[in-house]
Amino acid sequence: MALISLLASLAAVAVGEPHLAPFFLISAGLALVPGLLVLAATQGIRFRASALDALGLALLAWVTTPAVAALPFWISGYFDPIDSLFEAYSAVTTTGATLLPADQLPRSLVFWRAIMAWFGGYGTLLLAIAVFAALDRDVPAIRRSPLLTIRPDNVFSHLSLSARRVAIIYAVITAFIWLGLLFSGTELFNATVLAMGAVSTSGYMPADGGLLPNFGALATLCVAVGSLAGSLNIALFWDVLRDRGVLKDPDMVGIGILTVGLAGLYVVAAPDMAHTHVLDALFMVTTAGYSVAGTLSPVPIAAVFVALIGGAAASTSGGIKVSRILLLWRRMGSELAVLADPSSIVPVSFRGRPARDSALIGIWAYVLGFLACLGLGALLLSLTGMDFETAFLANASALANIGPLLNEVRAGDGWRDIADSAKPILISAMVLGRLEVLAAVAAIWALFIRN
Repeated sequence: MALISLLASLAAVAVGEPHLAPFFLISAGLALVPGLLVLAATQGIRFRASALDALGLALLAWVTTPAVAALPFWISGYFDPIDSLFEAYSAVTTTGATLLPADQLPRSLVFWRAIMAWFGGYGTLLLAIAVFAALDRDVPAIRRSPLLTIRPDNVFSHLSLSARRVAIIYAVITAFIWLGLLFSGTELFNATVLAMGAVSTSGYMPADGGLLPNFGALATLCVAVGSLAGSLNIALFWDVLRDRGVLKDPDMVGIGILTVGLAGLYVVAAPDMAHTHVLDALFMVTTAGYSVAGTLSPVPIAAVFVALIGGAAASTSGGIKVSRILLLWRRMGSELAVLADPSSIVPVSFRGRPARDSALIGIWAYVLGFLACLGLGALLLSLTGMDFETAFLANASALANIGPLLNEVRAGDGWRDIADSAKPILISAMVLGRLEVLAAVAAIWALFIRN
């Protein structure tokens, strides 16, 4: 956090806004001092950490890091305290909900939003590979892969190795998208913001409106490739390096089916914009939420449904995750086959591994927990005076970590219409979505309830 704050201060000077550089240096100091104290106090200590221990620390990180990231928004004078926290949590959780458009902010704050989202995307991947995978004991290969070997008794035993591998893959993907944007003729600052926003699936842009009118067709295609890469299981890229085929991977197939299906509905509803619908659908599936032409979604209900499903597990995308939906779909097929022939045995498998009943029950529990948070959050938001339609859409956008969704399915000012009393609820939904609901509950239990 301190290093990224220092980088943001240098960026402020580079874009001609040196008066904002001290604000990022303050964040750097607030992150650096306690960070160094913790490192010094724990140097040389050997310990074992369970997945619950790691979840507790992850929850602390997801609560405290955005609070530090909020300082530049606040002390720069562009946001009040609650709006600053909303912007910071939206960025770090890669939600991408914005209270002020990029055209009304200094470039250094636009860069700050994008780099915090990029940093949050890296944290999300590391959390999935190093912590969530340890919880998936009975779930076949949703997150576990040769990218990292996990010891259940000490999930931190290979954390440094995991951090390096994820960092290399994540940085290389970002660099390729960034170079592609520069090659397309996109200006350096815009290319940097777009590359970080695409790979983190936060949907941040350096200008308002659609991608196509602002940056052109080639840049729009680069952003689409970056969003797709961000929504895929990070382990797939490691498999590519190990010469393993990934085109038939269930996540790839599921994302493709959702994209084609949503694009087909778009074409039926608005055939005059058919040339943009495939990419618009892809941006919904990946939870990046970019708009190609800057227009409203022609089928809002379908867009919300697809966004709630989201991309792959162990990716920067939000939502329930397509892997879980595919497993439940196969379970449904197995049950129907048994109903047709009660004497038959139809096992459920995923990526060539059998799925235990306990794993499928856990997935059902997660889906039901996600839907419960979706309904409860909408109810709480409606109690703040928000109409139920807006409350549901805002909570769905926050919980699925796809902030641009609200602006693309409903006309109006979007997040700028949200009252201050509703913002703490939405911030909680962003963190719950990023920690995948049930894991967040387990983290709270690990920190405050168990002995």
